[in-house]
Amino acid sequence: MRLNSIQRLNEDAFQAARRFPLSLLSSILATMLAIYLVEKENFDGNLQLLHLLLTLALGIPLFFSIDIFLEKTKLGKLQKILGSIVGIFTLVLIYFSFPDTENSNNTFAPYIKYLIYNLALHLTVAFIPFLKKGNLKSFWNYNKTLFIRIVLAVFFSQVISTGITLAFGAVTLLFDLKIDPKIYAEVYILTGGIFNTWYFLAGIPLEFELKEKVNYPKGLKIFTQFILIPLLLIYLTILYIYGGKIILTWDWPRGIVSYLIVAISVLGIFTNLLLFPYQKEQEGGWIKTFYKAFYFLLLPLTVLLFLAIGIRVEEYGLTVNRYIILLMGIWLLGISMYFILGFKSIKTIPISLAITMILASIGPWGMFSWSEKAQFQRLESILSQEDLFENGKIKNEVLWEKSSDSVLVAKSPLNRNTLDSKNLSEANSIIRYLGDYHGYESIYPLLSEETIQLFEDKSVKKPQFDKLIAESLGLTYKSYFEELENPEATVEVPFTFLIERSNPLSISGYDHLIYFNIRPDSEQESNPDFSFSNPTFLSDSLILTWRGHPVPLAIDKQFDHLVRKFGEGYHANISPVNLTWTQSDARLEVKILMEGISINRNAQLGDRINYINGTILIREIVKEKPVTEPQKDS
Repeated sequence: MRLNSIQRLNEDAFQAARRFPLSLLSSILATMLAIYLVEKENFDGNLQLLHLLLTLALGIPLFFSIDIFLEKTKLGKLQKILGSIVGIFTLVLIYFSFPDTENSNNTFAPYIKYLIYNLALHLTVAFIPFLKKGNLKSFWNYNKTLFIRIVLAVFFSQVISTGITLAFGAVTLLFDLKIDPKIYAEVYILTGGIFNTWYFLAGIPLEFELKEKVNYPKGLKIFTQFILIPLLLIYLTILYIYGGKIILTWDWPRGIVSYLIVAISVLGIFTNLLLFPYQKEQEGGWIKTFYKAFYFLLLPLTVLLFLAIGIRVEEYGLTVNRYIILLMGIWLLGISMYFILGFKSIKTIPISLAITMILASIGPWGMFSWSEKAQFQRLESILSQEDLFENGKIKNEVLWEKSSDSVLVAKSPLNRNTLDSKNLSEANSIIRYLGDYHGYESIYPLLSEETIQLFEDKSVKKPQFDKLIAESLGLTYKSYFEELENPEATVEVPFTFLIERSNPLSISGYDHLIYFNIRPDSEQESNPDFSFSNPTFLSDSLILTWRGHPVPLAIDKQFDHLVRKFGEGYHANISPVNLTWTQSDARLEVKILMEGISINRNAQLGDRINYINGTILIREIVKEKPVTEPQKDS
């Protein structure tokens, strides 16, 4: 029996490799690339490798679907080669749809599309052998096999991974051997990427048409009847109680309820799919009732979903997320009516959902085009309320110029276009949304050609593009944290600027050198010649006292200059010229060479100092005369 079992495993493994060579090759290449990324110590944010990994992972369901379709239709070798070429070409297109690493304005859109394609391909796996009209029980049995196989594959791969890593841990403890921590991650990647996929592919049946009675696993029946259905009924009860509360109190539904309705509806449909053959059996009992009643129960919840998401769209406009929720509501309504009217083909569920998601991701009717247009129209409406347009362009546009270190510096005053607090918050929110999901190209027509050319110049450093766009429109920029509705919130926005330590320090022409390191609540360095004040906030002023002569250092002005150029966040390797300046009075010339400054900006308290350090060079313009004691009469 043992030899027969090993032989059977080998036969299944080789058969899977012959049936699904490109799916298996995709999983092997993706696994090797994932291990390479783990081993690579300095990733440097190279998104191209990550995009290649995502593309290879998508190749697993894509080539599986192509192979199953060709196998089912019994096409010739030439057609199989053409099918493989089409699959490879599709993956190449998907890879190049991702943004390149030089693009300073990457968006979420390509990744959302990737998720949609991934979902659509996995749904295609579920129905690809049954495109023609066929036995629904065979369709259900095929998907039951896929479901059980993937559960077993995940379970076995996790057991193997955990067992191997525990063995490594035991060897480390018992024999004092040092094992690179990366090895543990790589074990999980190997088993999850190759073993998991190979085991799953080895269990795909050769025959798809069921020639005998459906075998309904007892474990699956227990899982569905005593776990999924009770949980589903609890969730449905909660949502119905919430709907009743809305009717009694006339309190508008919260936006989060639409996400809950979609999640629970999908769970319910999945449960009904698992129950499909069992609900026809004589001993089905209350399961038959639940199977028929579920789609009626979905109708009031779908109305609640439309009400909740409709309020959000009316108040804040259409976004990609709201489009998807609306689309899912329409799909749920259509599926519910399909089964309520007596249609019974469960193939309709994956087929309709896959087609719906693909169509919604492309074209002028798609989620990206509609949401971008809707949000830009909201921005236009807000700006036009304050009469901020002239000949289709924004009034009081802020123009920019490129500095010597390729940073944009304003050529005109900022914040000349005023909006009330609510509209300003709305405008900033729209600008951030467009940048995150679509890019800023829709806003470009409001700006001058000179500004657009600077924005598209890849050599220009644009660390905070949404801030740059808002300020170009003449608006005051507010970060997400600054727009929190709670006025008592103490959220602090961090700013850190560090110079690039590459050039030697020149002290020519100066008499004295002082190193300083200012940290609040810590004792500052001093001696009989000099001392520093100990400010907690930037507004308190940092004062150097040299031999009794106070010199206020213009740290606050320099910090404002840095914020305007680089924005919030952590900025290392800044050119020293940005943190160096000279100031003088009648007695001293002082050159300040800051090495680093870290400030936390609090909307209520001000700019709190974390640290300021660097070097000060001093040249005495009027040297202090030495003190001499008067001579006594002899």
